[in-house]
Amino acid sequence: MSVAINRRTRHKLGASAGKHAVLILVSVVLGFPLLWMALTSLKTNHQALAVPPVWIPHPFVWSNYPDFISAVTFPRFVLNTLMYAATTIVGVCISSSLVAYGFSRIRWRGRDFLFKVMVSTLLIPFFATLIPLFVMYKRFDMVGWYLPLIVPTFLGSSIFSTFLLRQFFMTLPQSVSDAARVDGANEFTIFTRVILPMSKPALATVILFQFVYCWNDYLGPLIYIDNQVWYPVSLGLTLILGTYTTNWPWVMAAACAATLPIVVLFFFAQRTFIAGIAIQGTGDKG
Repeated sequence: MSVAINRRTRHKLGASAGKHAVLILVSVVLGFPLLWMALTSLKTNHQALAVPPVWIPHPFVWSNYPDFISAVTFPRFVLNTLMYAATTIVGVCISSSLVAYGFSRIRWRGRDFLFKVMVSTLLIPFFATLIPLFVMYKRFDMVGWYLPLIVPTFLGSSIFSTFLLRQFFMTLPQSVSDAARVDGANEFTIFTRVILPMSKPALATVILFQFVYCWNDYLGPLIYIDNQVWYPVSLGLTLILGTYTTNWPWVMAAACAATLPIVVLFFFAQRTFIAGIAIQGTGDKG
């Protein structure tokens, strides 16, 4: 009996060690580009282009960071991105929560069918609607600033956020809404004073995902913004790339500066990110 137990123990330990070894190997492979980016940002341009490659910079050129920041007015790009993210977060939270409430807490004919139609629009490639949307916004005289990127968020354009909130709303007990109706509350009161206060985890997830989307969004600003003064971080950092020569340590320093906020955000809010992924697979018919 003890021999069998020892064999099982050794088998479990061996399987656990194998899994950890695979995870460590994958982490090293995925983390190496980030490490190389950080090291290259501290090299001279000659070291960055040297063959064979120079692994450790000597000396560490810390001045690459203030130099690139002053060269492309990086703080301005950060402020533009924060403005873009804050405005769209407000729009997404308002519109997506309202639509999600209608799809989850109110019974009406055709509700589930229309919800499936809405979710199916995620299958439409962005490039298929790019030209018609641009023409429409051009006729509305909205091209040139962030309006084509901000206004749709107030009109329920974030299908992903609506889906996520709808899934969370459906996990809340229906008896809570029924009790509020007995007390004389209307649907808007139930939504604002009962459902939303109970949905802070889901709303926090929506805010985080929307912020990450805005921080990384490159194609949208590239299409609609024509003034470099209003460039976000994703688009403004491309100004470092030269036509004939490029200072690659500056490029890597800029990439580090653009990546660091997202890494820090994920480090402190990883539970919220994981919870957001889990929410998508939950929810019962309400």
